[in-house]
Amino acid sequence: MSQPTKADAELLLQIFAIARNDDEAIEASWWIYEKLNVDNYDEFKSKHPLGSEGDRMVRIYATYGELTGVLVNKGLLNEDLAFDWLGDFAWGRLGPILHGMRKDAKMPRLFENYEVFAQKYPKWAEKNPPKV
Repeated sequence: MSQPTKADAELLLQIFAIARNDDEAIEASWWIYEKLNVDNYDEFKSKHPLGSEGDRMVRIYATYGELTGVLVNKGLLNEDLAFDWLGDFAWGRLGPILHGMRKDAKMPRLFENYEVFAQKYPKWAEKNPPKV
């Protein structure tokens, strides 16, 4: 894995600045961590049907995960830097929901870059134990 560059850091800061100035992204992040309380996709779909606030919050958050995944997976953003900042980007909580959305929409590539990014995380975490 290559070392992060100044360009990687600048790109990461740009993404962070966009997300921090996007009221919907801030709300979605808060919603995912504070209000999302389901065990599976069927329960999610029942509580948060297509077009609902919950559905919208998950899609907004996942779109940032997809963007980050595209940049990392294409080698445009250093993987080490992204994982050190984001971890798996809440894929553990959202993966089953996004798989269900993908199946319902009959869009096999929906959020695929987010998933590929998150699948790399366990291997990275194994090589990079907690610092404290």
